[in-house]
Amino acid sequence: MKTLHTILIFILLIILLGSLFSGLSRVNEGFEYKDVEIVISRYNEPLDWLSESLFDKYAITVYNKGQNAEFTKLSNLRKIIPVKNVGKCDHSYLYHIVNNYDNLAEITVFLPGSCNMPNKKDKAIKLIEHIEKIEKAVFLSDTVHENVKNENYDFMMDEWATSDEANKSANSEKTLDKAKIRPFGKWYESNFGDLTVKHMTYSGIFSVSKQDILQHPIDHYKNLMVQLETSSNPEVGHYIERSWAAIFHPMNNTQII
Repeated sequence: MKTLHTILIFILLIILLGSLFSGLSRVNEGFEYKDVEIVISRYNEPLDWLSESLFDKYAITVYNKGQNAEFTKLSNLRKIIPVKNVGKCDHSYLYHIVNNYDNLAEITVFLPGSCNMPNKKDKAIKLIEHIEKIEKAVFLSDTVHENVKNENYDFMMDEWATSDEANKSANSEKTLDKAKIRPFGKWYESNFGDLTVKHMTYSGIFSVSKQDILQHPIDHYKNLMVQLETSSNPEVGHYIERSWAAIFHPMNNTQII
């Protein structure tokens, strides 16, 4: 009887452990394939970095601003959406939010096509690794300030050229279309008032939760998107790059790291 009792306990433990691991597998699979969408703004980049295992697990939407569609296409590429070449990646991201406002993924990862560049690729990998670890949206902060607006108040730019070689070969423009309201501090006040945020992220690499996007009306994003439609190289893009934390404020459902 004692031996039989021991065997029954052993079998029961095996069943319980099997159920536990099966449940964990289902949770992780649901998180990986259902809750996350990668949105890419592409101009002339080959997007070969998408073939790496970290990126090939998630649904991908590419907003194609270039004159060709010659780039890596994997089975997880759900949509290729041609858009005008205006506003850099910032316009693509806002365009996605405006046109998918009622159909957003739980977590949207925004990436530029130039993530083939080592510094950008490293940040993109770090971002997705953090998302997988904590299973929620992550905003990677490159710099922390007491007040982003005040500490960057006089920021302006007259020239900027893309650093990606593939993009530069197709468009080497440098002159920026100057913002109607400048410098940055005045532009920020016209869009966000006295809102204080502390974090900035560069290179157009971040994620945000659906809840944090939907807390603001669609017109909030349309107003910013329209400001980027004046040029393929607008100064406002650099202002918006410094303001993503303000755009989605407060990010109660996105982990700032």
